[in-house]
Amino acid sequence: MTRLKLSEDPGEEFAVRGYNIATDEPEDAVVFYDDVTKVHVVPGRETFTIQVLAPELELEMDFKDADEVHRALESFESRKVVEVVFEVPKAVRIGPSSDVE
Repeated sequence: MTRLKLSEDPGEEFAVRGYNIATDEPEDAVVFYDDVTKVHVVPGRETFTIQVLAPELELEMDFKDADEVHRALESFESRKVVEVVFEVPKAVRIGPSSDVE
């Protein structure tokens, strides 16, 4: 699943350590909160996925239950997430943005 490192102080960006679906390799990225265009939750069979869309990338993070998703969304909304990392391989996925809004 996904693990979030939090700070008490709101930040301007957060770091991501995940799996790049385009290159099939591990990758690190930085996402600026002001660049985020959409955040939504997609339910799956065994997990919940939060998708974060920005102009250059799409980030997907898997969480095991609705309570974890709720806490994560609150943390992103208050800009207190400073790092996103995976505990399970490919639980954090980075890809090119498919958002055409």
